[in-house]
Amino acid sequence: MNAPRQRGGLLLRLGFLLLLAGGLLLWSELRRPRELAIDVDLTGALPGEIVEVDVTVSREGHPLVRLDQRYGSAGAPATLHLVVRASPGPAEADVMLVDARGTARRTRATVELPKDGNAVVRVR
Repeated sequence: MNAPRQRGGLLLRLGFLLLLAGGLLLWSELRRPRELAIDVDLTGALPGEIVEVDVTVSREGHPLVRLDQRYGSAGAPATLHLVVRASPGPAEADVMLVDARGTARRTRATVELPKDGNAVVRVR
């Protein structure tokens, strides 16, 4: 008479373990770092105006990626494409632009890193 009771307890334990394993698998998939894209939009500047760019993307004070680039007299492109290896979620972008006269301006923005598509930081 103990056989049905033991079988029921075993099925209950098996069900719990399967539920736990599925939850852990889902949690690890949500937290897994991915290659996410950020576009820095510099179309507000005139062609050849921006000669140096320093971009730092961080999360909770920890840097995720940094780009420090000098372009010379040709100027920076209209859009900078950055690839960040991180999990989706909010991040802080710190962009410093230096124009041909040596004047620096800084922009800070909070951006949401999506799983699909590119995050865009617009610099004015």
